[in-house]
Amino acid sequence: MKKVHFFLWMLMIIATVLGVYGQSLAYFVDEHMANTNPTIYYLTIFTVISVLLYLVTPLLAYLMMKVRKMDKKFTHIYIYGFGMIGLCVSLWSIFVCAMWWG
Repeated sequence: MKKVHFFLWMLMIIATVLGVYGQSLAYFVDEHMANTNPTIYYLTIFTVISVLLYLVTPLLAYLMMKVRKMDKKFTHIYIYGFGMIGLCVSLWSIFVCAMWWG
């Protein structure tokens, strides 16, 4: 059961880092990789991955509750708590990505 919680927390941390620091990560990747793609594509990729991880985490928590690998009380925390965090960070990262696209 602890592995499930650890996995869900790691998904949320990765999604948050990609959502909040996506612009900095896009610059970093652009500097250290081949400059064939503009930085805007890297930012878009990080934003999409972040939003998808935020959508997958509550779904995984719900499925783990159905399979009985997690208690019901934790599922509500994951779905509502991470949902609110995910909504805020996703809106911010989508806003930044939209500003880059013009």
